[in-house]
Amino acid sequence: MHLTLLFADQCSAASATTALELLTAANLFAGEPVFDVVTASLDGKPVRTLRGQTLQPEAALADITHTDLVLIPGFLFTLREALPGFGRYSAWLRQRHAQGAVLATMCTATFLLAETGLLAGTRATTHWAFADLFRKRYPDVRMDERETLCEDNRLITSGGATAAMDLLLHLIRRHGSLELAQKCSRYLLIDNARSEQSVYVMWSMPKSHGDADILRVQNWLEEHYDQPLSIDELAPRFGFGVRNFMRRFKEATGYTPLSYLQTLRIEKAKHLLEGTRMSLDSITFKVGYEDSNSFRRLFQQRVGLLPAAYRKKFQPQTA
Repeated sequence: MHLTLLFADQCSAASATTALELLTAANLFAGEPVFDVVTASLDGKPVRTLRGQTLQPEAALADITHTDLVLIPGFLFTLREALPGFGRYSAWLRQRHAQGAVLATMCTATFLLAETGLLAGTRATTHWAFADLFRKRYPDVRMDERETLCEDNRLITSGGATAAMDLLLHLIRRHGSLELAQKCSRYLLIDNARSEQSVYVMWSMPKSHGDADILRVQNWLEEHYDQPLSIDELAPRFGFGVRNFMRRFKEATGYTPLSYLQTLRIEKAKHLLEGTRMSLDSITFKVGYEDSNSFRRLFQQRVGLLPAAYRKKFQPQTA
């Protein structure tokens, strides 16, 4: 199949070269060219990446009038600088999609695809750290940053930088075979079982909203998250009616008060799991819950791992 690897200005050199090497490996392991890869830039000229490296394409986009799959490397540290130029690729991408091509993005290249308008009304994912920016810029796209991969209407988006491996193996499995993807996974030591990126998320409390009254509530919650709290009691403590409080809090933070409190407690628990040897019962009580079984289920629902598995994954191992 014909695959166009799009070199956009300021794209990640690591994403581009990882794609080239893994697709080349798939062809070698298959013993035949499963992927006919052509690299292309907007005008056929070299593009500059984060550290000033240059990527030399083989063609200009105008030279490619038909392709089966377009793969777009991400922009992890250059996204804000690259964003203003994304519209230049939209017409070509829409034309290829209309012809039946699959469009696939690595990491924050979801933003470039969203500029085409093709993602409107569909599910998509991107690097979790840029999900809020994505929602503000493209409110008609159903962003779900918990997912490693989303696919809808021949549009495939992937999560953070290392999720590129998951995307590439997905493409190899679909357009090559399951056996070929498994062979690439084994030889290149790639984990082939991830489905979510929520386990890697570091929550940044939304405080730049400009609502001073809600900010006071947030600051108070940070000091008292471990205490038994009722939202119905919290509202009058700060001079709100309950319905007004719920509305104001959601408008300011993007969370309901209960969801915000749960997320705050989960983050505190993650720090304790990573940095202490406290038992789960002790951590449960420390962050304001009484039933460790209920907390275990909530933790798995929010993070994607049970607390014990999270500790094993992220706590430094002692000799």
